[in-house]
Amino acid sequence: MQKRTIVIVEIVSTGFNYVEDALMRGYQPVVVECTFPGTEEDRAPFLVSREIARGKLPKGVPYIEETNDYAALLEKVRAYDPVLVVPGQEFAVELATHLAYDLGLPGNPWSIIGKMTRKNEMHQALADHGLRSIRGKLIHNEEEAIAFYKELNTSHVVVKRARGACTQGMHFCEGYDEMLEAVRTELAFSASDEHVGDILMQERIIGKEYIVNTVSCAGKHRLVSMCFYDKLEMNGSNIYNYMESVNRLDVGNSAIVRYAYDVLDAIGIQYGPVHGEYMVDEKGPVLIEINCRPMGAGQTRQYLDKIYGQHETDSALDSYLDPVKFEQERLKPYRPPRKGVVKWFILPNDITLDSAPVLQLVRQLPSYFYGVFERLGREPFLTQTVDLETTGGAVYLVHDDERVVQEDCAFLHRLEMQYPEILFNQSHAEPSAYAPRIPLQEIIREADCHGTILIFSDTETETTGAVVVGSDELPAAYDSYDNVILDLCRPETFSDTESVFQQIFTFLSKVRIGGRVLIPQSTYCHLPYGDIGMEILLRARGLQIEAPLAGKGKMIIASVCDL
Repeated sequence: MQKRTIVIVEIVSTGFNYVEDALMRGYQPVVVECTFPGTEEDRAPFLVSREIARGKLPKGVPYIEETNDYAALLEKVRAYDPVLVVPGQEFAVELATHLAYDLGLPGNPWSIIGKMTRKNEMHQALADHGLRSIRGKLIHNEEEAIAFYKELNTSHVVVKRARGACTQGMHFCEGYDEMLEAVRTELAFSASDEHVGDILMQERIIGKEYIVNTVSCAGKHRLVSMCFYDKLEMNGSNIYNYMESVNRLDVGNSAIVRYAYDVLDAIGIQYGPVHGEYMVDEKGPVLIEINCRPMGAGQTRQYLDKIYGQHETDSALDSYLDPVKFEQERLKPYRPPRKGVVKWFILPNDITLDSAPVLQLVRQLPSYFYGVFERLGREPFLTQTVDLETTGGAVYLVHDDERVVQEDCAFLHRLEMQYPEILFNQSHAEPSAYAPRIPLQEIIREADCHGTILIFSDTETETTGAVVVGSDELPAAYDSYDNVILDLCRPETFSDTESVFQQIFTFLSKVRIGGRVLIPQSTYCHLPYGDIGMEILLRARGLQIEAPLAGKGKMIIASVCDL
């Protein structure tokens, strides 16, 4: 007997989780790839992500490409005898809803698709139900924009596309001139590409931005995850810095969730996941927009399970396929067991990439879970960050102790703002400095080393009472030395920053708890930022930087603490 199927329209980002969830439940996943709206420039990064997602599909998972013939596509999907059709991405919502409706499958009514996908209709629905909404208007020309700007009577406005996600076409404007420039830009895009659609101008609400992710079953709603964004205004944009899970509801948080449920009722949501974005100011919460699909940001099932004890796509399948379990889970208290943060890497400037030490550095952090750096290796020239598509990548952090996650996130943000070369090394970087090499025997004497000593050196040397290894012998070296000395003096050793970082981290693992690390200036002078660069590596590895010894030269000392 042939397996029943679950059809997933687009599996880029978090939508891929549906594939694994379907298989775990004994269903055959079927993937539909739909036409991506937007300009060629908009499409380029998405097509790369689609290829990556397609490459991860288990063998035998069929996929269908959308054509202009909807009737033919409907029959192709019908032939797989699906129990569900679900969207995995924002621009897949309309097609998935249409297919589910025409096939008589559980889902949201086709009659509310405008309120589900068009930001102006969302807010009109809220106003019609007496809920707080953001004043806005569709803009078709400059004259309409100028008139509505005057009507709003504020200098803070947002110009964006009425449909879309990932901050596509988003402009935060301060004053008349910025507003008019943004409108002209988006009207030009709209004229050149029919998929861009309408332009929306709204008053700008300034506050703290929260995410409320829900799943619904027959009009009943369940909170599955909550988090908040931290954003920075730089490079002419409002840039994502990080996203942090809300693990305990603080004063005022329950009001956000209640308002989110009211929004779902006003829109008419009956089934499935909703990713809701809300701004909270002195007046309380107000909807920015809802997206009727799983939350994005490329979060894996394993990562979400670690934080929340469940993941959204699986809980969404319960809402369609297992209403009894949905109800049981709905009545449980919201208790995420661990703190999670997604940290996006901001590129303050355009860079010509030589190497990406960030790959080695982030793996040392105690809260590191995984990283995604799709641009690295395929784009030697990286433009400065202005939106999610132009970040340098993302690292996913999780830990039992929320302070560890927050400290690691703050550490990475400090690096990207103050010491970006330690993360993304540029080919035009200045040549390394130079400091004369101090005899190793003198270092051992000055530091008063007792017990076992390991020296990692790029120079042939013999030192009494110490084990000396090169890069080939380092991995196999004993792992519990009392003292370790880093003796890398040749500039050519540092030509491949990623490789030397990996070797340094391996070296740092060779010292026992309570042991010491000694790094002379002749080594750290070759790193980006010199002594600061070396201390960054020590911090990433979790070592304690010690006060320097007076009169003992410019040597960095660190120790391994039992945390």
